[in-house]
Parts: sequence; structure tokens; C-alpha cells
Amino acid sequence: MGYDSKDVFKQLQCALDENCALKAHIKQLKHDINIFKQVNVQLKNLLTSQTNQINKQSVQIAELAAQNILQAKFLEKLTDEVDRLKKQINSNSSNSSLPPSKGQKTNIFNSREKSGKKSGGQPGHKGFHLSKSDIENKIAHGLVRHEIINHGIGENFVSKFTIDINVEVIATEHRFFSNIPNEFRPDVQYGDSIKTLSTMLVGRGIVASNRITELTASLTDGTIKLSDGSIYNWLAEFNNKAQRDIANIKTNLLNNPLLQVDETAARCEGKNMHARNYSTNSHVLYTLNQTKGKQAIKDDDILPRFTGAMMHDHNTINYNYGTRHSECNVHLIRYLKANFENTKNEWANDLANLLLASNTTRKIAIEKGFKCFTQYLLDRYQKRFDEILSTGFAANLNTKSRYFKKEELKLLRRLQKYKLNHLLFLEDFTIPFDNNLSERDLRTFKTKSKVSGCFRSLTGGRHFATLLSIIKTAIKQNQSPFHAVRNIFANAS
Repeated sequence: MGYDSKDVFKQLQCALDENCALKAHIKQLKHDINIFKQVNVQLKNLLTSQTNQINKQSVQIAELAAQNILQAKFLEKLTDEVDRLKKQINSNSSNSSLPPSKGQKTNIFNSREKSGKKSGGQPGHKGFHLSKSDIENKIAHGLVRHEIINHGIGENFVSKFTIDINVEVIATEHRFFSNIPNEFRPDVQYGDSIKTLSTMLVGRGIVASNRITELTASLTDGTIKLSDGSIYNWLAEFNNKAQRDIANIKTNLLNNPLLQVDETAARCEGKNMHARNYSTNSHVLYTLNQTKGKQAIKDDDILPRFTGAMMHDHNTINYNYGTRHSECNVHLIRYLKANFENTKNEWANDLANLLLASNTTRKIAIEKGFKCFTQYLLDRYQKRFDEILSTGFAANLNTKSRYFKKEELKLLRRLQKYKLNHLLFLEDFTIPFDNNLSERDLRTFKTKSKVSGCFRSLTGGRHFATLLSIIKTAIKQNQSPFHAVRNIFANAS
């Protein structure tokens, strides 16, 4: 079979054309592949860049989240601090344990509200004034020296009196023809009256020793010029001679079925020390110690031997002594008032009103001769107390301020634990509603600290405590504190 050259040539030409086309297509594909590779590299670079950027942003977000958490915690602390400072600013003698001198508001609460009456004697009140019959009676009994000044002459006259005092210096000469007592070893010494006056000015008047020396010099026209050392020596002498009386005060305190105690800080020798008082209606003992714990109580030697009921201001260390304990409800009402001011939760007012109302009912019962409430009434008061506390715990869950929420919860738990101690005054009418007796007794000691700033020595502070114990006990017993102090000076040590 023969081949046609023309057909072969055409087929070859077609093959060549297809080959050229394929080469062009392959070239185009290679070009496209190169472009794809370039684009792929760019995409990989872009993806890597974006991934790195995302990672960086993730790290920044994590850092910002951590900062937000820290800032949120710091904000909570700042909020708590603001609430704490708000509480401190708003605290005064009506809603805390602060004394009136440290509060920024006038103390309008002392277990009763303002009556709206004018200050001073009320209509119908029998005032006190000098009575002519009293003076004539004192003259008849030789209690005052009687002098007469005639204004004119005649038989008929009307008597008018002036009452005054006259300070004179008395030099008493003691002549000994045999043995001379030890107390008369010096040729000249001061008598008991001037010792008593000086120590009374220290203990009762809270007068500085240099002012006492100035006063005595002025009253005696310079005849008597005391020194500060003499006054300090007399305080030491009084302290030594008064120990028998202090022991008697201790005995009476221990024999009393109820003892009220309180304490306060006192600056001494440049350090913070602590003054404590033990009080009844007829006796009071003051002590000064370097600490306020069990060792100080042991050194005072009162509470470890006491077996009766105690009234105090939630000083839990006192629960280690005595047999029954009552807590001051006036202090509690102040805390309840502060809680309401800070949280606006009504349960605090409800509990304060319950305590005040029950105390009013108690006073009426005492006037009628009752010694305690019936068990039925006690159960009702306790049930109402528990109901208010339950309301308080529920309200606490919604208290907005974290700081005040925590403070309120502490108060609620304390009330839950010491409920019977706060209500003991209802169970036994000999138990007072508050610890005001002890607080009033301690106020004199605190006044000394405020006037003088501090005691120079612990020994001097304890001498003052002894002196004040004798003076305040005499006042409680309606005796002359001057005579009480003078009698101790007059007795042999």
C-alpha cells in the first residue's frame, strides 16, 4: 500500500502545530505555577504575620484581662477603704464607743432621747440655797465661827448672814520631855490638813503640782512655799498609809453579788498602759498596769477571786472570771445605730427599740416590786430577739457595701452568740441595763490623763489610782472625801 506524501506532510505539520501549542500551554502553565508559588509564599507570609499579630493581641488581651482583675480587686479594696473611712468619720459618741470629746457630733444619746425641755431646773423643782436656819443650827453646834457686826444701834434688829472662809497658817509647837516619835524627827514638818488639801487637789481637782504650789503660796501670802517634790512625797505617803483601806475596798468588792468593770488606755512613761476600775454602788478600785491581758487581771487580784455576776463592755477576757456575765446594752444600741446609718437595714432599729422598750417595761415592773419577768415574758422577748436576728441575716445578703456587709455580719454573729448576756437584765432585775456606773467612775481617771497628758512614772500613776479609789469610794458612801483622805494621813502607817 503506498503513502501519499501530501497527507504525511499535513499530519506532520499538524503534529508540529500541536507540539508548539503544547509548548506554549506548558510555558503558560509554568508561568501560572510560578505566579501561584509567589502568591502562595505571599499568603504564607501574610498568614504568618497575621498569626503573629493574633498571638500578640491574645497576649495583650490576656495581660489586659489580668490587669482588669487586679484593678477590680484594687477597686474593691478602695471601696472597702472608703466605707471604713466613712464609718470612721461618721462615728461619734452616739453610735460607737468613742467618748464625746472625740466625736464630731454632739452626743445626743445616753439611753434616752432629748425631751425638748429647757436646760436647768424644771418648774416645781426644789432648788438649793443658803438657809438662815441651817446657818444658825451650825453656829449652835459650833461648826462655824460666829462673828457679829452691828450696823447701827437699837434694841430691835434683823439678822443677815454672810458665809466665808479664812485661810490662816497655824504653827503648832510640840514639846517633848521624853522620847520623840519618829514622825517628829525633822524640826519642822507639814501637817495633815495641808497634805490633804494638796492631795485632794491632785486627785479630785486634777490640778498640776506646780499650780498647787502657786495656790498655797498665794493663799498664805508666801508663808508656805511648797515644792513639787513635797507633793509627790505626800502622794507616796498616802499610798502607803491607805493600803489597809484599799484591802477593805477589795473585800467589799469581792463580797458584792455584782461587779461592774471597765478599762481605758493611759499614757505612762512614754508608753501605752491600761487603767481598769472595779465598781459597785458603794466602792470602786482603780488600778494601772503595763498590759491589759490576764497577767494584769491576775496582778489586780480581784476577778480571779470573784464569784458573782459581772457587767462589762464585751471584753471577752472577762468571761474567764465570775459566774454570770451581762453586756452593756447602751454600747450595743450605739453599734446598732451605726449599722443602720451605714446599711439602712431596719433590723438594727427594730432590735434597739426592743431593748429600750423592754427596759422601760422592766422599770415599771421594778416600781411594782417585781424582781424579774415571768418565764413566759422572757421567752417572748427571746423569741422576738431571734426573729429580728433572722431578719438581719436575710437583709445582710443584700447589703451593697462589701465592707459594711462584713461588719454587719460580725455584729449579727456576736448578737447570736451573746444574746442571753444582753438579755440578762430581764432575767434578774439586780443586773443593770448598761455599764454606765463603771464608765462614770472611769471618767475621772481618763480626765487626769487628758489634763496631764501622761503619768511620769508607773509608780506615780498607781499612787494616783490609790488616791482616787479612796476619794470616789467616800463620795459613793456620801462621806466627805476630804475627811477620808485626812483620816488616812492622820493614822500611823
